[in-house]
Amino acid sequence: MEKTSGFSPEQQLTSLDARLLLSLQRLSDMLKAIQWEQARILGITPLQLQILLFTGHHTAAVNKVAYIAMELQLSRPTISDAAAALVSKGLLRIEKDLKDKRSYSFLLTDAGLEVLEQAEKYTEDLYAIVGKKPSREKMHLYQSVYTIIAGLSNEKGGMQRMCFNCAHYEGNRKRQHGCRLMQRKLASAELQIDCLHHSTLSWP
Repeated sequence: MEKTSGFSPEQQLTSLDARLLLSLQRLSDMLKAIQWEQARILGITPLQLQILLFTGHHTAAVNKVAYIAMELQLSRPTISDAAAALVSKGLLRIEKDLKDKRSYSFLLTDAGLEVLEQAEKYTEDLYAIVGKKPSREKMHLYQSVYTIIAGLSNEKGGMQRMCFNCAHYEGNRKRQHGCRLMQRKLASAELQIDCLHHSTLSWP
């Protein structure tokens, strides 16, 4: 018998896995549409908005073309062109690496910080919805989503600063987790997706 697609209404009726996958796809599509609308309002492209969101919350050590390209799973020329447009708009500035004249980072200007504050607002409705959920439900949801992202991160997830691929992590990736840097055990709901202390941040 020919296998029915997980996107078909017929399989949605009988398969919880199919409904879960379609739900994640729909949520991703909705967030992308909201993000694109926010970018349109701000007069920038969706990619430029993503770059502002990233550079606005990370250090110069990772705000480089190569790293951002890995983060967003795009080519270096694509990122370089989008970032250059933000520089021309006065939203980003270039900071050269004193140790390596060939290397440089992108940092937000004062105008860029103002746009960033507006750019982040597209998540307000989602924050409100999540905020109303009971803590236990949120913890279970986070653990489930985390394991899905971790399962995809090796080949499909881009640059992930997650506990599971950090040199500081110790545990069995199931119920036992710990951080050597913080020298303490971690609950599953405390596992990080975007950690400032991730081992890759020590790259030269």
